[in-house]
Amino acid sequence: MNAALSAVAAAATSVIVTVCSIFLGERQQRRKERRTQRQELNAKYLNPLRFHLVENHFRLSSINNRTSAHGPNAVMLVIEDPAEVSSKDAAWFTGPGYALMSAVYLTSCLYAQLKKVREDFPYLRLSATDDTRLAALLLRVQRGFLVNGGVYYVTQPSIGESVWVRDDERLLTYREFCEKLQDPTWRVWIDRLILFYLDIARGEKTQRTERLLAALAQLSEFLDACVGGGKSIESRVQAESSLPL
Repeated sequence: MNAALSAVAAAATSVIVTVCSIFLGERQQRRKERRTQRQELNAKYLNPLRFHLVENHFRLSSINNRTSAHGPNAVMLVIEDPAEVSSKDAAWFTGPGYALMSAVYLTSCLYAQLKKVREDFPYLRLSATDDTRLAALLLRVQRGFLVNGGVYYVTQPSIGESVWVRDDERLLTYREFCEKLQDPTWRVWIDRLILFYLDIARGEKTQRTERLLAALAQLSEFLDACVGGGKSIESRVQAESSLPL
């Protein structure tokens, strides 16, 4: 009798262990799948912003470092007044004006992605803490452009909207952007951003630039963690340093 009971108990224990193992395995698999889905969903909405954060951080750093080391950046200081831009031809935008206007273009694209992420908040899969953190970091970047006579807070999303082609779900190309700047009534909305870069090229308002670079880096690091990616800014710097001169 005891032997039979022991056998039954052993069999029951084996079944329970097997069932528990299956249950725990399935539970872990579901958690893994949900985590993967969450990262993929977040990446879909956040990766475009990550890309433009890196591009802007790298460009701003390059301009700021050159100005700090060598004084006013003559390559950027090709106009005195933003109104001059509308009188320029295509050769200027691809030649003497390229350094300045490509920087303005990249930041306009960043404004578009910042605006889009704010609109996409309902689709993101973030914890309550991360959700609050993201909102705070987005605001910090916007304030980085705003302070000390920068680009006005409400103008930034307006610039972003103007370079976003909603019907095609894409950004304006650099060529399209430059062609629009030749229209004074369209360009005037970008003037503050052009002045922003002229300030940096002259070596002015350096504290604002440093604060903005820190804000861009903080948001980039946060997004890297959200999508499970590597360190975007660090990777870009390493990639640039490895290129042949």
